[in-house]
Amino acid sequence: MPRKAKFAVGWGLAIAPVPLFIPAIMLAGVGPCGYARPWVMVGALAVFVALELAAVPCFIRGARQAGKSVPAMFGIGLALFLLVLSAAFEFLTVTDYL
Repeated sequence: MPRKAKFAVGWGLAIAPVPLFIPAIMLAGVGPCGYARPWVMVGALAVFVALELAAVPCFIRGARQAGKSVPAMFGIGLALFLLVLSAAFEFLTVTDYL
């Protein structure tokens, strides 16, 4: 990847939730009331959703600047896929505690 890649911010935002997911689960289970309240996971998954939503305009802007649509389509597809996964995990986390 070249140093001045137009899609670097978009890829960084889109892939950020993947390595942050395990520390979020570990943080939710720490303490005497580990996993008793879902708010840590709900907050983390809300941040993941926000990262994925922020990645889509970055890919669109990068496609317009670079004139290449194929990397943008792959990036937007990945961002939307991870967005659906984050929303599904958040739904399952909240409904598990209700």
